[in-house]
Amino acid sequence: MRAVDLVNSFYERYANRDIQGALANCANDVEFRWVADPKHSHYAGVTRGKQEFLGRLMALNDDFEYRRYVPIDIIHSGDKVAAQVEIHLTRRTTGQEVVIRTANFWTIRGGQIVEAVEYYDTALAASVLQK
Repeated sequence: MRAVDLVNSFYERYANRDIQGALANCANDVEFRWVADPKHSHYAGVTRGKQEFLGRLMALNDDFEYRRYVPIDIIHSGDKVAAQVEIHLTRRTTGQEVVIRTANFWTIRGGQIVEAVEYYDTALAASVLQK
């Protein structure tokens, strides 16, 4: 399977809230980095390994209802994939709706996702999380 197909599969499964399935093509030692200031988002930081990544994704799922999760642009070359994703969320505790765009950068090796880095609007995230 091509790198872009692995990433598209991740996005499709994640959009359908099949979080376990989204991780199916991830290496056991996958590293995922949310690049943000931890003072503005408690989701900032690094997860190492599939279980830690799953824990972070489940925490996000507990905090937010995902109304839509749509890859807007995907660019790929060999084992590298870059994507812009639009995410429509509702904060479960407040009912506040937000649309956030993220930039994701994926690395594939041996037919598995081994690394992902996500950038997002930390000011927008902070405005939603601090309420």
